[in-house]
Amino acid sequence: MDYSPPIPLLIDTDAGVDDAGALMLALASPRGHPLAITTVHGNVPVRQATQNVSLVLDVMGREVPVYGGASRPLLGAPLDASDIMGPDGLGGVTAWMQPSMRQTRSSIAAVALVQWLTHQPEPIRTHLVSLGPLTNLALALALKPDLPRYVARLVIMGGTSEARGNASAVAEFNFFADPEAAARVLGAGFKEVWLLPWETSLRYPIAWAEFDALLQCKNPRTQFLRNITGYLRERLQRLGLPGIVLPDFLAMLVALYPECVQESIPVHASVETEGRLGRGLLAISWLPGGSDPNLYLVTRLDLQMGLEVLRDLLIGGN
Repeated sequence: MDYSPPIPLLIDTDAGVDDAGALMLALASPRGHPLAITTVHGNVPVRQATQNVSLVLDVMGREVPVYGGASRPLLGAPLDASDIMGPDGLGGVTAWMQPSMRQTRSSIAAVALVQWLTHQPEPIRTHLVSLGPLTNLALALALKPDLPRYVARLVIMGGTSEARGNASAVAEFNFFADPEAAARVLGAGFKEVWLLPWETSLRYPIAWAEFDALLQCKNPRTQFLRNITGYLRERLQRLGLPGIVLPDFLAMLVALYPECVQESIPVHASVETEGRLGRGLLAISWLPGGSDPNLYLVTRLDLQMGLEVLRDLLIGGN
């Protein structure tokens, strides 16, 4: 039995396939108490991201407030990941699944983040999990610059630790989608930031045979996960990957089960916003005696623990 108190969570997401897995974990785990979910541009346009979140809530049978957020980055045009996630970010399932009838809240995401964070009882400090571009959080900081003092822990999926980009030669998708927002957030003074970079995600794919075994138990959760991952699976196998890569699921695992982190390195990191080739690059200072660390870089995980958590989540859908 897990007697750890539930962690109050605010989740910001661009609602692709791996985001859906992360949301399912947060909604099913006894460790998580999602207070609200905000959506942002990224994998898909923000309106589609909001619909995707509502669909996950339907599958999980949960009621959590959802707030639509930024439709574009602070500068420039939005990206999308339809080539890898499918036209709707969920492998195309929304073309034939019953659309969600849930209503989103009237407040926009940045305002909602400020309200939820600053109106919690004083002893409670909410944890914030960012699974997409950091635009909503950057806008929330513009509204309330001292927002970091209300956040117990910020967990980010984003950036690269070795400049092995997936959106450019050196930049990871979430940071490349809004470098100015990422730079603002990392420089805002959050007291505890845990960052799961792209390279760590690549280090821990779930082998295809193991993933298939996880989906053997037949219930609405496994059926949904099987449906949304088909498109992604085809593309990853075409690239020669040995298993499915779910960065946002791993980030949520870090948020809810910090004991799964086997190595985290305190570093000072900033984001390149102006370089012709390096825009969106997470620049990590490895120099001894340099600037004080502003985040923990997660480099090693206990994947077996993650698989056990995922198995429990899926069996719980019987």
